[in-house]
Amino acid sequence: MIMLQTTNDLMAYSVTAGYLMNNMGYLVAAGGLSYNLPQLFKLKSETGYIVRAGIMSLASLSIIPAAMIMPESYPMALKLVTWGCCFMSGIIFTTYGARKLQAKFSLLFSRFTVKSSVRRGAKTDIRYMAKELPAIPNYNPLKFINLKKGVFVGLDENVKPIYLQNADDWYKRHFLIVGATRSGKGVAMQYLGVQSLMLGETVVFLDPKGDKYMPHIFKEQCEKLGVPYTFIDLTQNAAQINLIADFTARDLKNCLVEAFSQREMGSESDVYRKNEQEFLENLANFISQQNQTDNLQTNSSVKSLAELCRDYDLSRYADKYKSSVSDLNKLVNIPTINAANGKSISELISAGGCVYIVGDLLDETIKKIQRFIFCRVVQLARNHSNLIELRGGEEQSITVFADELVAHVSRFVAESYTVSLGWGLKIISAIQDLKLLRGAPADIDPEFLKGAVFGNSQNKLFYRADDIDTADFLSDMTGKIQIEEEQKIVTRNSLNSEKLDKQTRLTQSERNYFDRNMILNLKQFEAVFCASLSYRSTIACLCKTSPVKAPGSNQTNGKQLIKVEDKAVAQAEEINHSLANQANDNTNQAHSFVEQWQQQNQQTKATKESHNLNGEHHARNKQSTTGGTTTTSDNNQAQKASTSKSDYLF
Repeated sequence: MIMLQTTNDLMAYSVTAGYLMNNMGYLVAAGGLSYNLPQLFKLKSETGYIVRAGIMSLASLSIIPAAMIMPESYPMALKLVTWGCCFMSGIIFTTYGARKLQAKFSLLFSRFTVKSSVRRGAKTDIRYMAKELPAIPNYNPLKFINLKKGVFVGLDENVKPIYLQNADDWYKRHFLIVGATRSGKGVAMQYLGVQSLMLGETVVFLDPKGDKYMPHIFKEQCEKLGVPYTFIDLTQNAAQINLIADFTARDLKNCLVEAFSQREMGSESDVYRKNEQEFLENLANFISQQNQTDNLQTNSSVKSLAELCRDYDLSRYADKYKSSVSDLNKLVNIPTINAANGKSISELISAGGCVYIVGDLLDETIKKIQRFIFCRVVQLARNHSNLIELRGGEEQSITVFADELVAHVSRFVAESYTVSLGWGLKIISAIQDLKLLRGAPADIDPEFLKGAVFGNSQNKLFYRADDIDTADFLSDMTGKIQIEEEQKIVTRNSLNSEKLDKQTRLTQSERNYFDRNMILNLKQFEAVFCASLSYRSTIACLCKTSPVKAPGSNQTNGKQLIKVEDKAVAQAEEINHSLANQANDNTNQAHSFVEQWQQQNQQTKATKESHNLNGEHHARNKQSTTGGTTTTSDNNQAQKASTSKSDYLF
């Protein structure tokens, strides 16, 4: 049995040995080609030479199993063809691996590299901004309003609310909102205005475009707080306000000069501008004297600009002062501002609450009126502050929301940015980009305006910017951060294929915290809040704003124009009101006398009672004339208390 197994093994070995001896020539040729092919392709010095040489050797030796399967009776030519096919397939696979697979494998392995903690960020790629700017869902901003914590600005990248916690961060800072059209600037103004009203501030909203929802939101909030709400639309033909009422001559002259852009520019045309200023000063003196004279003599409302210009006979000065007369004639034809019995800007501001004024971006005359009103609001804040310093009293905080600032700004307003916070006036302005600042009036240098607005607005909210210069400017304001810039080494093999080397170099560099790619890629309602706050670790952070749900027009109509009564009707109602007050006083006097008479248990006589009644009646009649004034002063005090700064804030 053992001998039989040994015989079989010897026969098997002899068959294999015989086969190898018969095919020795093929094996020698295959081995020689496998060793020399890498040298022909200059692969010997490459890192993967051993691997590629081994693959080629296996490919060339693939004839062995093929030859073992094929019978020995097959002709030599068929064996050579089979061996050649196997050998060429090995060469093709090896070449493809050297040119394609090796580069792909090196890139794949680089993705699994465990990076060092030394790295501190990298430069952004506009194609992969999702990880840099996380998506934050919409929300209801009214749920996050909590004045005990501060003024709510928005949600950060961690979906946590951003508050201005210190009072000075809100009251002692202007607010600037920058962003392209339809990026969400008005959304931030919605809940900032709501919080401003809740703080008891007087809100003046200058809207040159006519927002669809803002008036309804503001009126609803005013109704909740019980403060006045006034809506003025300068584009309508209805009489609404008296633009020139309650003015001193100097303030009126300054407002006219700013509205007509007649400030000196340091050029040869200043000679004509000074003449125009002199004419406007004389007109302002005339208007001030006429209104004061009418009030003293007739005790009626002041005249409108149209009436006073007609009395002044502007046509006499048309040849000498063409520019000012032309602008005045345009204002005379605007019925909105020529309501003789209408309220003045001073009355509306002193009443508190919200004054919403709609203008027009495309009408130059309306834009002059907008500049006039903005200038007047600044004057009122300054005059009130000066009056408090002299006589004492309660401060009044005024917040002006100026959407599309270029449509309202004048040189006087631009200069007041540096001092208006001391007067209790805060400006929340919105612009689209830096280039639009060049559309300001001719007497304002665009660079001066940019410096005044950006330099004095410490709280900034940057939405998406479509202009490259604006995006770079806003990006620079977010500050610099240190990053580790990666430099990878790439080598090339003999088959002209590149692969990543194992070594990686890190060089220290820097970039803006929010760079141009981020500013250009901000989605709607997403912004960058930039402010230097002691309780925040960074100067800038991602801020998500969201719109306030507006009430329906059927519930609250915020676009109902202010009503102006006729002079005769107003005088008649005033007389009826005074008579009604006298009757009420007489009735109250009678009731009080009866109660007093009953308490005395009828101890006095009827004649003395009649005498006392007549004497008290006459005394009450003398005081009835001052009843309206007392009631008015009480209402003003109550209103002033409701519009004063909130005591429990922060």
